[in-house]
Formats: sequence, C-alpha cells, structure tokens
Amino acid sequence: MRLTELDKDNFDALVTNSDKPVVVEFFSPGCGPCNALAMLLEEVADMHPEVRFAAMDTVRFPDVAWAFDVMAAPTTVKFVEGRMVASVTGYVPRERIEELLLE
Repeated sequence: MRLTELDKDNFDALVTNSDKPVVVEFFSPGCGPCNALAMLLEEVADMHPEVRFAAMDTVRFPDVAWAFDVMAAPTTVKFVEGRMVASVTGYVPRERIEELLLE
C-alpha cells in the first residue's frame, strides 16, 4: 500500500477528521532515512488496514510540520480523533512502529 500524500487541502479531511487512527510520516525529499522509513511504513500499512498511513512533505509544508513540533525528518506522528498522541523522530525499526500503533 502506498502512503497517502497529504497537503494543506486534504490534511483536515484525512487526518483531523479521520474516523480511524492516522500515522503520518513527515519527510524531506531526497532524505535517505525518510525513503527507507516510507518503504517500511508501506509494509506495516499492509498489515494494519484499521490505520491510515500518510506522508507529508516538510519542505513544501513547513508550517504544518511546525504546528506538530516536527523539527527533523523523518518524524512519524500518530493521530487519534484528530489529535497528536505520539511521535518518534528518525528512522526506527518495525518494532518501534508497531509500538507506536499501540500508543
């Protein structure tokens, strides 16, 4: 499953107003760890259809990233009922992503 691309136009509909948890990778284009994490998140997404997985470009939308205290890429943020409930910065192994899903 590909990560859903987020922008300012669809963020509220897909994250803030989502009826299911959302995991967002805030990434920077050309970032090796970001690309590796995106591939890992796509694999995890296939195993968790109850969660929406998405990605947001911090270069194109720095104001959105800053609104969620994203200071480095990649940063993975979990939202539940439109609220940020957990985050992790940097490339992390599958086990840490699975833990994030439980937070």
